[in-house]
Parts: sequence; structure tokens; C-alpha cells
Amino acid sequence: MFKYSDATKRMTHNKWVIIIGISAITFGAPFIFGEYRNGLFSLKTLLGISGSLLTTAIMWFGVMTIVRYLWKKHPWEKDPLKHIIIEVLAILAYTFVVGTIFYSINEIHPIESFEKNLRLSTYFTLSITFLVTSLTEGYFFFSKWKETRILTEKLEKENIRSQYETLKSQINPHFLFNNLNTLASLIEDNPKAAVEYVQQTADYYRSILNLKDKEIINLEDEIELIKTFYTLQKNRYGDNLILNINLQNSNSNSYVAPLSLQMLVENAIKHNIISKDKPLTIDIYIKETNIIVSNNLQKRELEQASTQFGLKNIKDRYSFLSNRSVEITENDFTFTVSIPILSM
Repeated sequence: MFKYSDATKRMTHNKWVIIIGISAITFGAPFIFGEYRNGLFSLKTLLGISGSLLTTAIMWFGVMTIVRYLWKKHPWEKDPLKHIIIEVLAILAYTFVVGTIFYSINEIHPIESFEKNLRLSTYFTLSITFLVTSLTEGYFFFSKWKETRILTEKLEKENIRSQYETLKSQINPHFLFNNLNTLASLIEDNPKAAVEYVQQTADYYRSILNLKDKEIINLEDEIELIKTFYTLQKNRYGDNLILNINLQNSNSNSYVAPLSLQMLVENAIKHNIISKDKPLTIDIYIKETNIIVSNNLQKRELEQASTQFGLKNIKDRYSFLSNRSVEITENDFTFTVSIPILSM
């Protein structure tokens, strides 16, 4: 994921930027202040160039150090006003200290026209310093905008792919065959339950379609989707499929990526034996700042074909949505996935 220091480092550590920038200011300042009228190689001109080079180098590297430090300690995204105020004050303070040192040195060892050159060079360099700082900030924001645009497009594609794969995995002949068989039995034995079953199936697909434009959804909405999915599966597996949900530590500001938990529940059902002798238990609960989905491990002897889409999709989306990663643990008895809880 894009880090704020990356663009700044590329700008402030690029040797050509440093060489061209310092050279332009070093030779430009004496030209603006008329230092070249005595000849390019006169003593006054060389003193002017030397003074300009000294102040420019000290100001350049000092200010760039301040910029790099502030992007690391006070990144823009946390508090932009605080960042810019500290940056301006720090640069002004640094310029004042450098100017004071130079003037003190000149008081001890006076150099002809040094005071004038120093004063003009300092003012000029300070102006250029803020220009360079603005260019650095502008370069960073352009890089950030470009990176954000790429990541946003990637997330949109992942969400579309997520919806497509989820629908495709459900609306397939095998799934429909099982649903129709279940529905046929219910129509014969319990017409009222059959109507409810059809309604639940319709609600489930409608809920998925409603997620098409969302990047994150409230945890409670995701849980409701899972409950509907579980109810449909319960008609097939009965008491052999157990779902335990405990969200005691959740709040209204708890969010997850759409269908992320549903995919994990679906994977658990798909890849494990579910029978009277070996019931499958799926637990969903909150641990600290993560939502945990865990199931007892009893893999099918003949594994169903898997594209590994579900886990990869979840990992990819969370790499954009959070700086915390999705954690997967497996042992002889359980398979557990820990997903960071997001906040708006």
C-alpha cells in the first residue's frame, strides 16, 4: 500500500533534483541581485556565488530534513492543518537560527559585502525554500492521487468480482437442484414453509444485489445476510449444521467488507463434511478489534474444486481498506480466519 514517506523520499533524495535545484538557486540569486556586473570571475562575484551556495545548501538540506521528519511524525491524513502549521513554523525557526549563526560569524570575522549578500541570499533562499517545499508537497499529492485512483479502481473491480463469484457459486445447477428438491419436499409436506423458503431465497439474492455499490457495510447487515444464508442451508443439513454468533462487543461503528464473512461461512460448508456423526459448527465472534470466523476442521476426502477466490479476494480488499491484515490459522482441529473490524 502507498505510504506517505515514499513520494517525499523520491523527491528529496533524487540526486538530479538536488543538483539542479541547488545549482539553479546558487547561480540564480547572484544574478538577480546584480553580483555578476563585476565580472564572472571577480572576487565579489565569487564571494556572492559562494555565499549563495552555502546558504542554499544549508537551507535545502535542512528544510528537506524537516519535511521528511514531519511526513513521518505528523502525516497529512491525520491532521492536515496541524501538519502545515508545524511545517511553516519549523521552517521559519530553522531559517532564523541559520541566519543568526551567519550574522554572528560575520560580527566576529567581517567579510566585505557579506552582510548584504547574506541578507539578500537569506530572503531569496527562504522564498525559494517555500517554493521547493510547495513543489515537494505537490509532487506528493500527485503521487498519492495517482496511487489512490489505481487502488480505487482495483477495489471496484474486486467488489464486482466478489458479487459475480458469489452469485455464480450460488446460482449453479447443483445449488438450484438442491433448492428445488428442498422446495418440492416442503410443498408436499408443508406448503406454508415452502412459501417462506422461496421468500428467504429471494431475500438472500436481493441482499447481495443491494451491495453492488458499497465498499464497506455495517457488521450487523453482514450478519443478517449470513443468517439468511444459514437458514437456507439449514433446510438441507438440518441440525448437522450449527452456527453460533456472538457480537456482544460490537457497536454501530463496526464495519466489514461486503460478503467477506459470508464467503468464509460458505467455504466452511463447501470444504467440510457435514453429517449426523460429524456435525459442522461455525463460530462467529469478536475478539478485541477483530471479527473471528472459526469452524471445526473435517475436510472432505474428495475436495470440491476450488479457485481459492474467496480468501484471496478478502485479503486483497482488506489490504486497501485497513493497515491490518487478514490472519488465517489452521491446525488439526480448527480453521480460523481473523478479519479486522473497520470503522467509518
